[in-house]
Amino acid sequence: MQHTHRLSQLRETLVREGMTALLLTDPLHVTYLTGFTGDSSFLLVTVSRMILISDSRFEIQIAEECPGLDTAIRDHTRNTWQEAARVLESCALREVAVESGHLTLNDLARLRGLSPLIEFVPIDGWLQAQRAIKDAGEIGLIRRAIQQGEQALAMLRQHAQPEWSEKHAAQRLEQYLHEVGADERSFPIIIGVGARSALPHAPPLAEVLLGTSPFYLVDWGAKISGYHGDTTRVMATPDARNRFDGSERGRVEKQLATLYTTVLYAQRAAATAVRPGVSVKEVDAAARAVIDAAGWGDHFNHGLGHGVGLHIHESPSIRGNSDDVLQAGMVITLEPGVYLPDFGGVRIEDTFLITAEGCERLNALPHEWEYYFA
Repeated sequence: MQHTHRLSQLRETLVREGMTALLLTDPLHVTYLTGFTGDSSFLLVTVSRMILISDSRFEIQIAEECPGLDTAIRDHTRNTWQEAARVLESCALREVAVESGHLTLNDLARLRGLSPLIEFVPIDGWLQAQRAIKDAGEIGLIRRAIQQGEQALAMLRQHAQPEWSEKHAAQRLEQYLHEVGADERSFPIIIGVGARSALPHAPPLAEVLLGTSPFYLVDWGAKISGYHGDTTRVMATPDARNRFDGSERGRVEKQLATLYTTVLYAQRAAATAVRPGVSVKEVDAAARAVIDAAGWGDHFNHGLGHGVGLHIHESPSIRGNSDDVLQAGMVITLEPGVYLPDFGGVRIEDTFLITAEGCERLNALPHEWEYYFA
C-alpha cells in the first residue's frame, strides 16, 4: 500500500511538470518506490506503467520482494544501460526525465548515445521533496533505529575501559549495534576524546585512549531496513573520577558544564521554534541566538541539522542559507555544537518528528548533565 501511494505521488509530479516518464537510477529511489533492495537496477516510471530494469541474478529476489512488478530482465550479454535503452525505445518514449543529482555526465552521454532519438531532461529534487515527508512505516523504522542506537550506547558506557582507544571504542560500539539488532551502522562512528571532541567529525584514532581526558564525544547511529538513526552525546570517560584528581576534573567539568548547558538550551530553543510552515532559517537562528549570547557564536561552525531517512543527510536542510520550509511528517535532527580548540567540544543531537502542533523528540536518552557525569 505504501509503495502504491508513493508511486501515485510521483505520477502527480510527472503530470504537474509536463513529463511523461522518469528513469530512476538511484538505488535508494528504486527501493523507495518498489521495495526491491538489490542493486544494479533502474526503474522506469510513466503515467501508466512502472518497469524494473534488472538482471537475472535478482529474478528470485524481485519475485519475493515485489510480487507482480513489471520487469525487464537482461541476461549476461547486455548491460543495464543497454537494457534501459531497449525498454525506453519499446515504450515509444521521446522525452524522459533523469536524475541529475545521481546520474553522472558520463552516464548521461551513454544514455544519449544508446537512444539518440530520445531527449533526456535532467531534473532534481522530485523524489527528495517527496521523501522528506515520512509515512507511518518510515517513522516506525526510524524510531527503531534510534532505540537500537541508544541500547548500543548503554552497552558502550557499561563496558568501556580507560585503556580503550577511540578506534577500539568505535569498533565495539559498532559491534553492540549489531548485537541489539541493527543491520549496520548509519555512518562511520565519530569518537573524540578531550580536545579532539572539538573536531566535529573527528575520525577515531588508535593512539588516543579514552582515559586521557575526563570526557569524550560520541556521534553514532543504527541503520535498519535502510533507515538511519543519528545521535550525539558528550559524557565522562570510564573511571574519570578515580583517574583525575578533584581539582583538575573540577576545572574541566566546570568549563564543560557551561558549554553543555548552553548547547542544550540552544537545542531546546530550536525545538520550540519547530512547527509546520516555519522556515528552517528561523529554527537555525533560534539556536544560534542562544550560542551567540553566550559569546561562542564563532565556535558553532556547521548547520543546525538535517532530514534523516533512507539517507543519513537528506531534505530538509536545517541551516541559515536554506530555503526549506518545515512540514508535518518530516523527521529532522537538531544538533547545535560549540567547539573550543585545545579544550574540546559539545554537540547534543536528537531526532525530531514534526507534528501538526510542533515536534516530538524521538530519542529517549536523557539530557541531564548528571546522567553523563555523575
